[in-house]
Amino acid sequence: MSAGAAQAWFVAGTIPLMAAGGGHALATLLDTVRLTFFAPADRSVVRAMEGSGVRLVRMFGVGGAKPSMWRMWLGIHLSHGIGAFTFGLLCLMLATHDFALIGEVGGLRPLTIAFPAVYLAISLRFWFYGPTLITAASTTCFTVSALLAR
Repeated sequence: MSAGAAQAWFVAGTIPLMAAGGGHALATLLDTVRLTFFAPADRSVVRAMEGSGVRLVRMFGVGGAKPSMWRMWLGIHLSHGIGAFTFGLLCLMLATHDFALIGEVGGLRPLTIAFPAVYLAISLRFWFYGPTLITAASTTCFTVSALLAR
C-alpha cells in the first residue's frame, strides 16, 4: 500500500477523537448552565455533590466544600473532552503537514495507538457502548495506518 493510504487511515483516526472530545467539552459547558448531559438522573445527587467537598482537597489542609464535588465533576469532564480533542487535532496537524514526521519521531506512532487504546480499555470497564465504539474506531485507524506505513 502507499503512504497515501497510511496517511488517510491516520487522518481518519483523528476524526472520532476530535468529534467526541469536542462534543464532550461542549456538552459539559452546557451542563454548567443547564443540567443536561452529565448530570445524575436524580437531581438530589447534584445537590449533594454541590454540598460536598473532595477529600483530596482536604488532604492539603483546605476545608469546606470548595471546590464542590459537582464543580470537580464538571471540570474533569471538560478537561477530558479538551484533552481528547487536542490530541486528535495535534495528530491531524502533524499528518497533514508532514506525515513522514510521524514515522521519524521515535515513539510517536505507538503513542497514537496507545492513547485511544487506553481510552478504549477505560470505556470497556467504566463507560457505555458509545465511547467504546468511538475509541475502538480511532485505535483501529491508527493501527491500520501503522501497519500500512511499514
